[in-house]
Amino acid sequence: MRMVGREETLREAAGALTAHRSVLLHGPPGIGKSTLADALADRARADGVHVLRAAPAAVESDLPYLVLIDLFAESVAAARALPTHLREALDVALLRTRGAGAGPDELTVRIAVLEHLRRLAAENPVLLVIDDAQWVDGASADVLAFAARRIGGLPVSILVTERVEDAEPTARALCHDPLAIALEPLDRTAITELLSAETAAHTAQRVYAASGGNPMYAIELARALGRGPAPAEHEPLPVPDRLRDLLARRLDGLGDDTRRALVYAALVSRPTLGLLIRAEALPADGLHAAETARIITATDDGDIAFLHPLLRELVTSDAGCASRRAAHAELAAVVDDPVERARHRALGNPAADADIAALAETAATEAAGRGAPGTAVGLARLSARRTPPENTAAIAARLLTAAGYAQDAGRVPEARELAEAALAAGGAPVTRVRARLLVVDLAWHELGEASGQLARAATEAGADTALQARVGLYEASLAYFERRNTDAARHAHRAEGLAREAGEKALLVEALGVRATIAAPDAPDGETADALHEAAYRMAQGLPVTTAAIDARQMWAMTALFRGDLATARDEIARLEHDVRSRGLIADLMGVLISTTSVNVRAGDGAAALRAGDECERLFLDAAPTPCVGLVVGASAEWCAGTPRRAVERAANAVAVCERLGDDEWLEPALAIHGQALLMTGDAAAAVAAFDRAAELEEAGAARDPAIIPWHADHIEALVATGDLDAAAERLDDLAERVELFGRPVIAVQVERVRALLTAARGDGVEAMNTLRAAIETHGPRAYPLEAARAELTLGRIARRARRRSVARAAFATAVTAFAAVGADAHLAIARDELDRLDHQRADGGDGLAEADRRLVAMVRAGATNREIGAALFLSVKAVEARLSRLYRRFGVRNRAELLHKLAE
Repeated sequence: MRMVGREETLREAAGALTAHRSVLLHGPPGIGKSTLADALADRARADGVHVLRAAPAAVESDLPYLVLIDLFAESVAAARALPTHLREALDVALLRTRGAGAGPDELTVRIAVLEHLRRLAAENPVLLVIDDAQWVDGASADVLAFAARRIGGLPVSILVTERVEDAEPTARALCHDPLAIALEPLDRTAITELLSAETAAHTAQRVYAASGGNPMYAIELARALGRGPAPAEHEPLPVPDRLRDLLARRLDGLGDDTRRALVYAALVSRPTLGLLIRAEALPADGLHAAETARIITATDDGDIAFLHPLLRELVTSDAGCASRRAAHAELAAVVDDPVERARHRALGNPAADADIAALAETAATEAAGRGAPGTAVGLARLSARRTPPENTAAIAARLLTAAGYAQDAGRVPEARELAEAALAAGGAPVTRVRARLLVVDLAWHELGEASGQLARAATEAGADTALQARVGLYEASLAYFERRNTDAARHAHRAEGLAREAGEKALLVEALGVRATIAAPDAPDGETADALHEAAYRMAQGLPVTTAAIDARQMWAMTALFRGDLATARDEIARLEHDVRSRGLIADLMGVLISTTSVNVRAGDGAAALRAGDECERLFLDAAPTPCVGLVVGASAEWCAGTPRRAVERAANAVAVCERLGDDEWLEPALAIHGQALLMTGDAAAAVAAFDRAAELEEAGAARDPAIIPWHADHIEALVATGDLDAAAERLDDLAERVELFGRPVIAVQVERVRALLTAARGDGVEAMNTLRAAIETHGPRAYPLEAARAELTLGRIARRARRRSVARAAFATAVTAFAAVGADAHLAIARDELDRLDHQRADGGDGLAEADRRLVAMVRAGATNREIGAALFLSVKAVEARLSRLYRRFGVRNRAELLHKLAE
């Protein structure tokens, strides 16, 4: 099994083992103990550790010394150096020779194993791995416990895994005073990553819920699903034999009345004893037998919960279709919730029935209104299935409604399948047009498919003004995406006119938003992007939380951000995110998180930006037709609050995926963020190449507002760093002109920062320093906090090169404080390095190194490994790596060879 989601645990356990402390991993079967132990053993071998491993089984637990035989089979040759009496006792215990009498003396065997370990450790560090310690035979356990208590001070570690479910681990004696780690269930993201890439996001969610986060359960469930058609949402998952063997024995011996009660409890979302009483399904013992068998728990208030979610699947699967239908029919008469009642009525009657179909449709609307679009999908599907077959128009409309709920829930493949089913069912023109537009939404990256669907939708819209307007908005967006800006403007203007004629407020809000997206910077008053976004926002007030209203509110928050009104941007985006989350609108949340990340990056909350960016990336990977947007957003958050190395990696991945999928719209910001990350690591030449490509794409498009993604100043900085001052000056003039044209004073400090860099590069460092100090005073209070801090960092660098040490130190100290305040960890490390470098310059020997760093560099120069350096300087390998990484950043290099070359200069 592949290891995912255990990176922090791996680091923690590896650190303990490196320090020669023992580790005990415990948890239920399938939780990943052996997988993690394998990873730790592989890491130890790579570090030159002698790994000895045993993995006993239940059927072998009565065989004496079997674990010792497994552990020491490969090292028995080294035991020949033991004193004769110890070697002979060990040989007998390991079945290498036949002993005389009753068997080896137990104390002699214990001392022999201890002495053998000491001799092995004198040559290399030793790691004993005992996987599934619950099956260790008693004789081996006694010997290992004896040795574990006496290996203190030796480079010997013991790694033990133990299967434990509802009790404390018992194998601590095998690894004296261990770091005990209870392996917790994996989260949804990790389970999704563990499953095959072909597993649909919705299926992965069902598997995650049923597995309870147990990776082995998840893999087995996914394999079982792959062997046949996917079950409907109301049907149980198939439980494969391997998992059935682990759980089914809990059901053995239960009476029919208890099994019937468990089926009823499994079929409702919130089972209670009271519900079972009303359904006349509570057994005489009040489910005591089921509690004793560790299937369910029941509280004093009567709430029932299955101890593992897979038991619920097993109970319903074993019941059979007929029993489940009968239970649904009886439950429909006793449940209180109208949504539950409608679901049970529909599932209890498999025949077409117009009344039941209408009831399920109403319940779907109710569920969606409660913020449960996933539940609404299943109810809308049931509504379509129960609709009499001659009513094709209603079937098509209900399938389309289900598709819309699936899109809201982020279940893209299912949404597309339902939209195409709605088209196949026939239906009214309005249904067909809306279904085609939904297919376009879900297949936006497939331009041929989108164009064809829009052409057919335009024909089917006929004389319906509202439908024509809606199709026109899609045509405008497609033209904009394809960089046909004139066509985009024409379609958008026509669509706005049609929306006004139709008198649909939500449609007009959407039209104003599309027009704002493609508005020219020199548009007359009232026609600028900012003015159109404001008009859409004002008009959206009071509208339901639909996609049109969400887009208008989101773009108003971004407009405030571009204007430098950070308070409005933060408040608006926070309220919008709350409204979207509370309604379970996953598809809309994905878009809102793009803005949440950007607002937090610029407004000064790096930790929140990283959380939002990571969530946005996960959602786009799980639920979008393509992941490009999420990858770009995640990389931008990493550039602010993560690490420079990870920012480069994530941005490079975003670039590669955008290129592979032909997404030029998001390739531009991907390249820009890649350039920013490369510049942060000191690779200015590679940064210029990335920025140049981003600039080419930007010039081919319509968006020229420098505040949308403010990367242009970094392009100029990279050009200055590579010595291309003429190109830098040209781009600086262009940036300053655009800041003025769009009215973006929030970007002014970035303009002045790179203007100072250019002035300093031309030889006037003092003038650059003084000009930038004045600019920070003037523009800093109106700038994004992150950019104000970066201006201070640049001031410090210019002042240091101009030999104005006090100015440099004050600027670096201010930058450190500012980066820490906004959570910009990636930038904070660089600022701290600059301050440390400045403070050490007078105290060192002229090479810019403190004494501790000079000793480390001397060992690097001598060819020592990180482990050897750590041993000599009393540091962990991780600490050595961290110090080297810090030196690389400080001197603008990427590896040991470049560091030594730089210092030699």
